[in-house]
Amino acid sequence: MAEELKQLKLFSDAAAMCPPARSLHEAGCCPCCLLRFLGEKNTQIYQRSAEELQTVALTLCNQLEGNGTVSCTGDNKKYEKTDDAPCTACLGILQNGCSEELLDKIQKKVEEEGYKTSLFSLSLMTPIQLIVREHAVMLFLRERFSEQYTGQSIDKMISIKDVYKWRCGPRLQHRLGMDYHHQSPFLIQLTFAHKETETECSFLISACPKVFPTNSRKRKRDSEQGVLNRTSVTKAISSLSESKFMSLVTCPPEKVDTTCRCLELTCYHEAVFVAGRYNKYSRSLSQTPWVVDGERRGETSVSELICTRIKDIFMAQEYRFSSAGREDVDVRTLGRGRPFLVELIQPHVSTMPQDKMKLLQQEVNSGTTDIAIRDLQVVSREESGKLKVGETEKTKSYSALVRVEKPIQPDDLKFLEEIKDLTLAQKTPIRVIHRRPLASRDRVIHNMSGEFIDSQHFRLHLKTQAGTYIKEFVHGDFGRTQPSLSTLMHMDTDILELDVESVDVDWPKTVEE
Repeated sequence: MAEELKQLKLFSDAAAMCPPARSLHEAGCCPCCLLRFLGEKNTQIYQRSAEELQTVALTLCNQLEGNGTVSCTGDNKKYEKTDDAPCTACLGILQNGCSEELLDKIQKKVEEEGYKTSLFSLSLMTPIQLIVREHAVMLFLRERFSEQYTGQSIDKMISIKDVYKWRCGPRLQHRLGMDYHHQSPFLIQLTFAHKETETECSFLISACPKVFPTNSRKRKRDSEQGVLNRTSVTKAISSLSESKFMSLVTCPPEKVDTTCRCLELTCYHEAVFVAGRYNKYSRSLSQTPWVVDGERRGETSVSELICTRIKDIFMAQEYRFSSAGREDVDVRTLGRGRPFLVELIQPHVSTMPQDKMKLLQQEVNSGTTDIAIRDLQVVSREESGKLKVGETEKTKSYSALVRVEKPIQPDDLKFLEEIKDLTLAQKTPIRVIHRRPLASRDRVIHNMSGEFIDSQHFRLHLKTQAGTYIKEFVHGDFGRTQPSLSTLMHMDTDILELDVESVDVDWPKTVEE
């Protein structure tokens, strides 16, 4: 087995590995944990079969000279394969956690829930008592082999979770038809528990009063939330000296009769983001569901017309709709449309080729005449953040049909073209004060012009800072917007129709039709 040892990246020489390996073997550590505590970090070693790992572990314990004698210092005891008792360090997670039975269960779960993705990753929730047990093994090694283990700590070792993923990931790939990747957005989470040892952390409550306060009221509140958790147990152990810990806990930990069981198996996929632009042609359609005093107004909304079909295609649990601003119910959005983003929660389908996205876009558009969407595409989480970047610095263009109190001539509108970067002071409009806090804010109208229609009407074209209340600028909102079109024209003015002509945001990218 000399070749087996050459591949191990442990101590400086093979003989140095033998005493700690024997002690770990006698303490009841499985081959994976034996290698972990010896400092092995070679991924490929852990991916071997259980039989091959057992051979490697026994080779480390028995290192033979050419004449057949044991080269390890100490007795000449020959180590043989032990029974399949649960490991004292991992409680059997690395022994039985990748059983064919559990792999079958994972495969069935993924198939039943209909996940269609190319990558997956694994996540483990392990019993918190493993923190105590691993610390106990490490202190046992420090005491017995101080030269090799002084300064070593659990956080420098390969974790149980990492080894489990290395062993199970490749085996699941073939079953699921997906590639394993540790940063995959599709997560299969396994929760392990061990009833036999679940009270092994209880001693920390009395041993570490600073971590677990004795105040009865606080203790009562904390007990409801679970006073012992991963964070508090780790903090408590770090607060104890090595001698104090070893006086309270058997080092190495006691052997057990039962193995860890996977009690819960859940699948989760991170959100998928779909972006695009929408046009709104109706003057009686709200952007999102409109509810007043618990009563629904309107049969549908822009967000529902867009998102319902997208949600179904991606088999998502729910969705969240957001956009670059919003228009009132009676306002149209024309031009290239308004950028929007759909966050799909817990999607079961995560990838969609662009040709399928075009078909989805056509399907949405063919289902209504109230809206139309374009540039539909899947974007990354990072890309989705660009929707709200520099929100108040963006500009928007509008056209408004204005009615004036006194008769006008075309020349009466020319002065509007000379006004540049006009700063408005706008108080929260009366029409929205019931749902927004009272505030005053400055907004800028960059330029505007008037298109004469008749003596009582003209069309006002404006380019403004995002967030400007256009209706209030036109009629003044009883003096709450200063200056207003009414004060500039020295007469009462009112708005009859409003259209958003453009939202000047270079996002998302244009998709060729």
